[in-house]
Amino acid sequence: MKKKTTTFYLPFSLEGYELCHPVEPFDFENLILQVNGIPRATAWRPIDAKVIHKDEGRKLSESDAPWLGSHALILRQRAVDVMRGLLDEFGELLPLSCAEAKLYIYNPTRVLDALDVDASSVLRFSDGQLMTVNRYSFKTEVINGVHAFKISDLRASPTFVSEVFVQTWNSAGLRGLDFKKVWSE
Repeated sequence: MKKKTTTFYLPFSLEGYELCHPVEPFDFENLILQVNGIPRATAWRPIDAKVIHKDEGRKLSESDAPWLGSHALILRQRAVDVMRGLLDEFGELLPLSCAEAKLYIYNPTRVLDALDVDASSVLRFSDGQLMTVNRYSFKTEVINGVHAFKISDLRASPTFVSEVFVQTWNSAGLRGLDFKKVWSE
C-alpha cells in the first residue's frame, strides 16, 4: 500500500493584487503580537485596516486575501465563506474594522513544536534563538491531520497550510494568493 504524501505550503501574494495595512503604523507590531496562536475571539477589539488599491501608481486587482504577510492572513468574506470549515477547525477569524470591505485576520490556534530543527536549514541569533528558516523539515507525527498551523520556534511564524487547504482555495477560484511548497514527505 502506498503511503499518503503530506505536503505543506507557505501562502504568498500574487503580483498586482491588493494589499491590506493597519491604519495606524503601530498596529503592524500589534498584529504580530496578537496573531500568535493564543485564542483572542472573546476579547478581540477590531483593528482599523485599509485596503491598498494602488501601488507605485499602478492599480491593483481585487484580492480575496489582501496581503499583509504570511504571518497574518487577511481574508475577504468570499474567502471566509469557502474556507470556513478548514479555518475554524485550526484557528479563528478575527474581524478587522474596514470601511470598504468585510475583512478578517486569521489567527491559527495550532502553534506546534513541529519544526525538525536538525533536518531544517536555519540561521540563529547570537543568543541561539532562531532568526530564520531557509529550508523547512517538519515532524510528521506533530502535523498529521493539521491543515493550518504556525511553529513555536519563531516569534512571527508564517502560517503553514496543507495541500487540502491549497486545493480548496484553488478549486473555488479564489484570487490573490499563490502557495509555495516548503515541505513534503
